[in-house]
Amino acid sequence: MDEKILIAGVGGQGVMLLGKVLAYSAVKEKKFSTWLPSYGAEMRGGTAHCWVRISDKEIPSPVFAKPTVFFVFNQPSWDRFSSKIDSSSFVILNSSLVNTKIERKNIKKIALNEVALNLGSLKIINIIALGAFLKYKKIIRPKTVEKVLKEFFDKKEIQDINLKGFRWGLSNG
Repeated sequence: MDEKILIAGVGGQGVMLLGKVLAYSAVKEKKFSTWLPSYGAEMRGGTAHCWVRISDKEIPSPVFAKPTVFFVFNQPSWDRFSSKIDSSSFVILNSSLVNTKIERKNIKKIALNEVALNLGSLKIINIIALGAFLKYKKIIRPKTVEKVLKEFFDKKEIQDINLKGFRWGLSNG
């Protein structure tokens, strides 16, 4: 297994947090992992993306040309990075903000903004997407991710809303 994951969106959508949760969860399961962030000129409201690599073997470099997995949370990110995906790349696409006519079985379109608002917070689109991803690509156990989410968030109410979003993604993604 060597998953090359690109996560892209706008500052405030939890791009970096999602990358950290993935990388840290992989390490907890004794896998090799790298996380390489890239911020735009601004944080909230600016572009943001990160590269995560998870493997059963040592990783020679965190950099890769073609992602095997692509989380895309807004239209500018799709416009910028969609040329990097190929027909075998698994894509989680926020259909609330990304408009594309491409239809393939390995492109999962989810209206993340609407789902997040219905669950109680727009801030959980990233965690909903993570649940949906792990429904299809079982590279990390959901229990591990749930433990990591509890470690990352001190406040119980924040833990609860993130776990709610994660579980929604696992069930409905």
